[in-house]
Amino acid sequence: MALTAVNHRLRRLAEQDALGAILNAVERQRLLLAAVQARLAPPLDQHCRYADLEKGRLTLVTDSSVWGARLRFLAPGLITSLRETHGEIKECRVRVQPTCLPTPSLAQAHPVIRMSPAAANLLLAAAEAQGETELGLALRRLAEAGIRAGDRHEDPGER
Repeated sequence: MALTAVNHRLRRLAEQDALGAILNAVERQRLLLAAVQARLAPPLDQHCRYADLEKGRLTLVTDSSVWGARLRFLAPGLITSLRETHGEIKECRVRVQPTCLPTPSLAQAHPVIRMSPAAANLLLAAAEAQGETELGLALRRLAEAGIRAGDRHEDPGER
C-alpha cells in the first residue's frame, strides 16, 4: 500500500471525533519527540524514546539510567530551547524504562545445592542430640531433604 494511501486513510480516521483526538495527540507527541531528539547529540538522541508535554511538565523516557542522567543534566537547556516552539515548560521529568529486562535463568533463580553424605550424617547427629525440639526436628528435615536430593542427583555411573 502506498504511503499516500495510508496518509489518506489516517486523515479520514482523524475526522472522527474520538479517534481524531487520539491521532492528534500521537502526532503532537511524535513532533515533540522529534524536536527533543533534534536538540540532542548522538547517540543520546536515539536513547530518548518518548516525550510528552502536559501542563508545563516535559516528560522524557529513556532506556537506561546512564542516558537518564545525561538527559537530566541537559534538561535546563532543553527547556529553554523548547520554550520557543512549545510554550511554557516549568519542569522536566526523566523516566527510565528499559526496553528489555534481563531474566534470570532457572539455575540462577533456584540454584541446586547438593549436600554431601557426610554433611547429612552430621545434621542427623545434631538432630538426635537436640531431641524432639523444634531445632532437632528442623535439622532432621534438612538432613533428610539433603539425602533425597543427593539420591536424585546421583550419577548412575557411580553405582
